[in-house]
Amino acid sequence: MDRSDLDHRHRTYDGWIPPTVAALLHEYGHHDVLRQAASHGDWFCARWLAEAAAESGPDGRTAALVLLQPFAATGWWPAVDTVAGLLAEWERHDEAIMLLRPLADTGHRYALRDLARLLARQDHFDQVVALLGPRAADLLLAEELVELAAGHGRDAEIAAVLPDIGTGPTDPFESWGSDAVDTVPLHARFLELQGRIDEAIHLLGRHVCVDGVVYADHAEQLARLLGRHGREAELRAFPADGGEEYAVAALAQLLEEQDRISEAVALLSQSAGTGNPRAAFGLAELLARHGHHDEAVDVLRTAAETAGGDCDWIIHLLCRILVDAGRADDALTHIGDYFTRHGGNHQEQALMRAEVMKLSGRAVDAEAEPAEFASSDEELLRSGTVDGAIALAERLVRRGQPHRAVVHLRDRLDGPKVVRG
Repeated sequence: MDRSDLDHRHRTYDGWIPPTVAALLHEYGHHDVLRQAASHGDWFCARWLAEAAAESGPDGRTAALVLLQPFAATGWWPAVDTVAGLLAEWERHDEAIMLLRPLADTGHRYALRDLARLLARQDHFDQVVALLGPRAADLLLAEELVELAAGHGRDAEIAAVLPDIGTGPTDPFESWGSDAVDTVPLHARFLELQGRIDEAIHLLGRHVCVDGVVYADHAEQLARLLGRHGREAELRAFPADGGEEYAVAALAQLLEEQDRISEAVALLSQSAGTGNPRAAFGLAELLARHGHHDEAVDVLRTAAETAGGDCDWIIHLLCRILVDAGRADDALTHIGDYFTRHGGNHQEQALMRAEVMKLSGRAVDAEAEPAEFASSDEELLRSGTVDGAIALAERLVRRGQPHRAVVHLRDRLDGPKVVRG
């Protein structure tokens, strides 16, 4: 195997069992199928076997490395990342560093990032600065340099290599065709880590609104910074220019941390009462954390009915809270009632039901799903899509037909066949 071949198979599943199917094979105990696929170079299956082996103790860790090492030896990043992560988890830092070093030397940004993190764990801050400093034009690596090395005696060197302060495009998609990079958050974080809190606050405050454009990231960072440092008065006086919801969230968190729960509830209730669904979401989470499940459910029911648009994210939380309160049947009833009244994607409805069943410890039987929630086997076959092929394979595994699932995948995904995405 080589990197290009692994990249191809990782992208197309040609010759490999897709990750969700491999996960089901592991969950349902079909380890013989996983082992056979792994022996033929299937990364997803090898990774599941390795993770299971690693949990069994020292001998299992050795077995895990034997499974994964052939992939990592190619320099293929997903394998190097996985093995280095395991080694670091086992506190075998020197081995992880040796594994990451060759890729980092080629300039691979994620290998550089992870190598720097390992060096920082060993307090080698001079090496972190030497590694990332010359590459600080890459904002990801500049952020890592600040997080890892600021406040450890090398601040002057770090400051000298950071890109200048500047605001970038407000639309993240504009960055693909723009040279503008938003470095305000980077410099504010650098100041904070040096203990220069007032300067960080001032910098962010000046850049919440620039030339009439509100920078939500700056507002959110400023609110969280104020919250982390207990600046309650400044949170309450947060500038009303588009960042108020971040200030409310940060202030509510601060109040909760100070055990001022009733004040936090009142604050979020006021914001939720104006029709802010995110405030309602935060209020429900707060109520549930403190055992007020019925009140949390009432808040989310109201939010789901009044928010408009896609409310699936609200329904997901409502169901999770109901399950936590031992009311899984109520969650299933609410899903059915909501989709009956509002319509929506049947597949999303089926996924919500399956998630409730899983959270409540009930078996999810694909055969028992109502017809309106799931496509038939024939429909999945006719779809001619990768997603359809995988969905049918998952269903076959749940039915106890793992070998048939693998044959089906090989027929649909292997070789030069063209399967629509």
